[in-house]
This record gives sequence, structure tokens and C-alpha cells, in this order.
Amino acid sequence: MLKVEANFQLGSLNTLKLECIAECYAHVSTTGELREALSEARQRSANINVLGGGSNLILNRYLPGMTIHMGLQGRELLEESADDVVVRFQAGEEWHETVLWANAEGYFGLENLALIPGSVGAAPVQNIGAYGVEIAQLIECVHVVDSRNGDIRGLTAAECCFSYRNSLFKTSEGKHLIISAVDLRLSKRPVVNTSYPALREAVPHDAATPSDVLTAVVAVRQSKLPDPSVEANVGSFFKNPIVDRVTAEHLKGDYPDMPQYPVDANTVKLSAAWMIDQLGWRGVEELGVSVSEKHALVVINKSARYASEVIEFTDKITSSVSERYSVSLDREPEFVGSG
Repeated sequence: MLKVEANFQLGSLNTLKLECIAECYAHVSTTGELREALSEARQRSANINVLGGGSNLILNRYLPGMTIHMGLQGRELLEESADDVVVRFQAGEEWHETVLWANAEGYFGLENLALIPGSVGAAPVQNIGAYGVEIAQLIECVHVVDSRNGDIRGLTAAECCFSYRNSLFKTSEGKHLIISAVDLRLSKRPVVNTSYPALREAVPHDAATPSDVLTAVVAVRQSKLPDPSVEANVGSFFKNPIVDRVTAEHLKGDYPDMPQYPVDANTVKLSAAWMIDQLGWRGVEELGVSVSEKHALVVINKSARYASEVIEFTDKITSSVSERYSVSLDREPEFVGSG
């Protein structure tokens, strides 16, 4: 029998450690329980909030409707050939543990995505990426439950409309789809991607193994990014902005040292961290919120109780970047709930 709790405190279930009361809360551990929770929400005419690892959310003080905490666990080998495997991971599996397990089993391709906080179910939503790899490259199928009627179906990578830190699931057309499991195609032959400069420096030799890459990624991330279990944060708080080439050329003329990374023939990705650093925000603390000393993209909750303090502080950062560089910074975490 599904247990639904009223006025449930979510403070320990989000990595920013912000106080938030969920009007209704249900922890689900199977697809059947997920569908039951969705049915209960429809009967109550309640809107639905999905909570995974809580690592990509800014929770406001009150979360109306039904909050469904995804606890689906399990891994299943679906296909295997001489070259690769397809493994189904349930949405509640912890992401970094998934990366470690796959590498230990000899299933390669996830190493560059090590130590990213969150759950498997959240990975496609954000199209998580790091050090030259995005999860979209490895997805065979994303299994979803339609919150409107409980229907179950699978989506191909193409149907998920992946782009930089974005997907169908973040749009109005896909918000009603709740991810229950993800099928990943992983290589049985050693795959090594050290194209990203910071990683190439950490793994300089040509005979590097996937385990070498995994170790290096963990070391680089730990040296640059604070542990959410020690310092409350959501990882990268701001997306790297993508601008047209004309804008990029103007900026390069004004700021020759500004890092720029071509995306395609028409667009260029800028470094949000560089701009924030140049404006002197690293280490600054206001309202109980600070920019990490380790990395300018990381915002740490030192003592703030509510989302309003995080938003007020980070809005000052985005305003200063806009004023200096005429570039808009977008948040990576989703802001949900009401004040």
C-alpha cells in the first residue's frame, strides 16, 4: 500500500539543504508504486513534482501538490555482443555508483561522467556532460511513465531531443513524462576520451585505460568542486552560455583572454566561470550563500534557510555578468515551489 504523507519536510532530500514543505509526499520503489502515486495525484487534482537525488533543484519554501521521491533500484543486462552491452538502470540508482559499477564490470564509456551528483533518472533530463562526453551519446532508450494517464513507453535518444544541458523532459511538451529507467549502450572494448584539456593534462600518456580516466576525473573534480555532502551545493549552478559567432568575436576583441569553444558553424560556448572569476565573485559570501573558493560555477549554501536568499545572491552575479559582458547566464538547477 502506497504511503502518502502530508506536510513533509524536504530539507534533507535536497543537496542545497533548503527548507521546504511538500504538501503531499510519496516514496516509490517500483514502477507500480509510481503509477499508483500518479493515480492518487490525479484523484486529488494535484500537480506532480518528481524528486530524485535533489542535486539539481532549488526548492522554495512550499511545494504544492504531490511530490514523488524516486527510489526505483536495479540493473539488468539486456543485450551483449563481443563489442558492447545494453544495460537497464532504474531511475533511483545513484549516478556515481552506476559509473563505478559499469567500469568494474568492464562496460566502458561513462568514466568521464564520474562524480556528477544525482540519480540515473535525472541524467537524461539535464543531458549531463563532463570532459567531452554527454549522456545523450550513450542512451539507447529512456523509459517513461506519462503522469497524465499512467501509460508506459520508451523513447529513443532522438525522441528525447537532447542538446547542451537540455532535453525534451525540460520542455512543456515533455514535462508530463517521468523517467523510470534508462538503457545505456556501453562498450566492452576500452574507450578512452581525453580530448578535454584538463583531462589530457591529468592523463598525459597514450596507453591510458578507462580506469585511468575514471581515477583522473574523480581527482580533478575533487580538486575543483566541493563535496555536496560536506558543503551544500548543486554542482555547477550556471550553464556556460552559447552565443552567435559575431557576439563571440566582439567579446574576443574586447577581452582577448576570454576562453571560447566553438559549438558549430554558427555558435560558440563561453566560460561562465571565467566571467564570474573576472568580476571577483569567487569566495564572496552574502545572505548565508557564497561562491566556492574552489570553482566559480559552484554556489554554496553556508547558512541560508530558504531559496529566496540563494536567488537574491545569484541574481546579483547574473546581473553583474550581463552589465559587463552583455551575456545572460542561465541557472542549471530548476527553481520549483512557492514562497
